[in-house]
Amino acid sequence: MSNPKKSVRRSDAPPTWVLATGVLLMLVAFAACGVLSWSHIQETPVAGCGGGAELGGSAAQVSGSGCDRAKESVWSTLPIIGWPTAHIGMAWFAALAQCWTVGRGRLVGPARILGLLGGLGSLFLIGVMLAEGYLCRWCAIAHGANLAFLALALVKGGRKGPHIPAVLLGMSLTFGGLTFLLILAELFLSPKIEDVVPESEFKVRPQATDVQSIDPRNVGSLGLVRSTPLQGRWRLGPENAPIRLVMFTDPQCPDCKRVHGELEAILAERDDISVEVKFFLFCKDCNERAAQQNLNLHPNACWGATVSELAGEYGGPEAFHKMLGWLFSVDGKFTSPQALQPGFAKAGVAGYANDILGAIGNGVLPPDKKSVLEADAREGVDLGLFYTPMAFLNGQEVKDVLRPGALGRAIRTLSATDPQPSASAGDFPSTALGRLVSDWQEGPRPQLRPDLAAITFGVANATPAVVIGDMAEDGFRRDVPKLLQAADAGQIRLQIRLLPTNQAVNPASGFPQLQKWSWGGQAAIRIGQLRQDGDVEGAKQLFRELLSSVNPPASLQRFVQTRPDLLGREESSVLAEVSNTHNQWAALKRFGVRGLPVLVLDGRLATRTQIKMSDGTPADGLSEILKIMGGS
Repeated sequence: MSNPKKSVRRSDAPPTWVLATGVLLMLVAFAACGVLSWSHIQETPVAGCGGGAELGGSAAQVSGSGCDRAKESVWSTLPIIGWPTAHIGMAWFAALAQCWTVGRGRLVGPARILGLLGGLGSLFLIGVMLAEGYLCRWCAIAHGANLAFLALALVKGGRKGPHIPAVLLGMSLTFGGLTFLLILAELFLSPKIEDVVPESEFKVRPQATDVQSIDPRNVGSLGLVRSTPLQGRWRLGPENAPIRLVMFTDPQCPDCKRVHGELEAILAERDDISVEVKFFLFCKDCNERAAQQNLNLHPNACWGATVSELAGEYGGPEAFHKMLGWLFSVDGKFTSPQALQPGFAKAGVAGYANDILGAIGNGVLPPDKKSVLEADAREGVDLGLFYTPMAFLNGQEVKDVLRPGALGRAIRTLSATDPQPSASAGDFPSTALGRLVSDWQEGPRPQLRPDLAAITFGVANATPAVVIGDMAEDGFRRDVPKLLQAADAGQIRLQIRLLPTNQAVNPASGFPQLQKWSWGGQAAIRIGQLRQDGDVEGAKQLFRELLSSVNPPASLQRFVQTRPDLLGREESSVLAEVSNTHNQWAALKRFGVRGLPVLVLDGRLATRTQIKMSDGTPADGLSEILKIMGGS
């Protein structure tokens, strides 16, 4: 006699193609999350998302790709613990695939409800992308595959399945097991500072405890250390403290919010720290640099900072910090006077709410507050700030403050040196120029593979310098003449590896396709042809002529007219060399490289060589680095 329950379950089983399609969709979602997870683990830009190019010239400073923006958003990690959403996605899609497979094309029992909740999560995160105006390709693939899977499960999948407890147990074990593997990956595969900078290389930037010995009458002549101390506002803690923290922050900045939470936990455990605050706000209303570049990433930031300043005026430093903490809790956003009332209550200034609201109620920032915030922004620019938060301990920047827990580690390291109590008036930070130099001196040491397509200038035993870039791009044309001059003087041995941004020559290029840079591709081809013909000196001469020309496209055209034989030749071998150089550039992404040109000077990566100061003058880090290389 047949078992009616088994009969029902067999008849409810969907066709094999439904089972296979569901598994395939989960594998696609799993793989997409895997790309994002690997980026989190390796702390590198997201691969395969396009864009994300940063060009060193003044013509373009392009922001990261949509995937990088998603990775940096407040929704990319769980609050407090900082566990990446992509890791959760990997474990979830693996568990869902396991449930679907064992259930033979069915989401059984509570798994069906969990699947629907996961679908709502995908819809929410898609809405976040639309609201914030970016497209993360891998996120879209993962969410799209998830929603397609749910549609398949609801329309074609079965509802009854065998052994529901066993299926759910397997699902839980899969989720937990993969999460455990991701924890191990975070512990053992995430790059440590020793991976990119040997400990012996930390020898240039002065220790925090050495700062007090610097004579402020002399440091200005060095150009690398500021002649005025770094002091913030609204000090918490003793005026004379062994550990003195000055923080540039932004109430709408997700990383600032996370670091603020870390700081609150630190202050709850220690009483030997003084904390002072300044603002660097990515808002056009009170940041001249943001207005010049038309950046309004945090449109409410100036207003939030102003409210904090006013709370401090009425309630003192503690009220300022509590108001700032409340603003972080709402991501710096408020749309009406009523929305600020909880913040006023937390800061203890509810009695002054009408005064504070009256100061901002006309829709114009109070002139005195705007002036203070603009001065903060100018100071941040002149310190080399290009992200927030920016933290200084006893005058020295905590450069890895964006890494979770880095601020606490830096404070413990400094505390172990037994620093003496002092005021922030004795703390002298590096200038923007000093930061450029120390970034290079403390930077990673990538192992570049040999490039037979490179052209080399200078004597064989000189200090090595390598440039990867497009000779039509602005940053290349700014930096390489200085390097070429140093090579001609015997100071360095300069190796040029041409990497055109023009997709007609470099199909893998994800850089902006600007017309004024298009000639760089043809230049790379002609120089490559000369070198392949054995005319290395001719290749170098053409390179020099194009680099110094005020009209390089015309100069290149005149050269081609004198060598018409080059036009009809096969170019595939040169294009293969370009592809090889592009692969070398792509390998540097693990060190945070996203743009051109790439400079590796004396084995160290120089991520930035010039900063435009608040007064419009450049801080020329490359010239300073060349002085150091010449003396080494």
